[in-house]
Amino acid sequence: MTAPVLAEKDYAFLGSGIIAGVFAERMVNAGIPAGRLHVSDVDPGKAKELERKLGVRAARDNREAAAAADVVFLCVPPQAVKTVMDEVRAALRPNVLLVSLAAAVRTEWIEQSAGGAVKVLRVIPNTPSLIGAGMNPHCLGRHVTEADLAFIDALLGLFGTTVRLREDQMEAFTALTAVGPTYVFPIIQALRDAAAGAGVEKQAAERAAAQTVLGAAQLVLQTGRGPEDLIQMIGTRTLAEDAARDLFRQAYETALGKLRQAVQRLSAPWQQPPPRG
Repeated sequence: MTAPVLAEKDYAFLGSGIIAGVFAERMVNAGIPAGRLHVSDVDPGKAKELERKLGVRAARDNREAAAAADVVFLCVPPQAVKTVMDEVRAALRPNVLLVSLAAAVRTEWIEQSAGGAVKVLRVIPNTPSLIGAGMNPHCLGRHVTEADLAFIDALLGLFGTTVRLREDQMEAFTALTAVGPTYVFPIIQALRDAAAGAGVEKQAAERAAAQTVLGAAQLVLQTGRGPEDLIQMIGTRTLAEDAARDLFRQAYETALGKLRQAVQRLSAPWQQPPPRG
C-alpha cells in the first residue's frame, strides 16, 4: 500500500531508459497514479513507449517534465547529467527533490549545477526494484533536512531495502549492489542449464535454481550467520570454492576500478561555473 504522502506528489523521470522504466513501473504498480509521473528523453520515442506501457505522461522535453514535478529523477547517463541540469535548472520547482540515479556523479556537483539550496538524494539503483525487492543504497546532499527523511524513506521503501551511506562509500556499494545481479544471474543460468542437460524440464530447473539462490540469501539474512558458517550445513561440496571466490572478487574489483575512474573523468565538467538564469 502506497503511503499517502507519496501519492500526493508529482514526479519526473529525465531519461526513459531501462532503469527509469524499472522505477516508474514499480511506482505505478505500487499505487502511485500514473498521471503523476512525467517522463522525457532525448529520444521522444522512448518516453512515448513508457506512456503507452504504463499510462504515464510523456513530456515534450526535459524542461517540461522537470517543471511538472516535486521529485525529479535524473536517469540519464553520468556524462549527460551536467548538460541536463544546465537545461532544466531554471524550470525546477521551489523545494524540489532531485533524485540522482547516475553512477559516479557527486551530490555536490548536482547542487552546483542546480544552483541554490537544492535538495539532492543520490541513489544506487538495483534492478530487482521492479518487484520491490531491490537493494538501493543512498546518500544525502547537504540541503536535505531531517524533515525530508520520512518522505525519502517512504519513497525508497517502494523499491525494497536501502541503507544510508557516506558519499565516499557509494562507489564501493555500486560495484556490489548495482552490478551485483550480473554476478548472480550466470549462477542461476548455469545451474538451470546443467539440470536441464540432466533431463530436468528447463522451466522447472530455472525455478528451482532461482529459489535455491533466493533461499540461500534469506538464510544469511534471517539467521545472521555468515556464508562461511552456513556452508558447513551441507555435506556434499563439489564447487572449487577458492576459485569461485576469486572469480567474484575480481569481478567486483574490476567494477569498482571502473567506477573510481569514472568519478575522476566526470569531475572535470563541474570545474566550470554554472550558467546564469
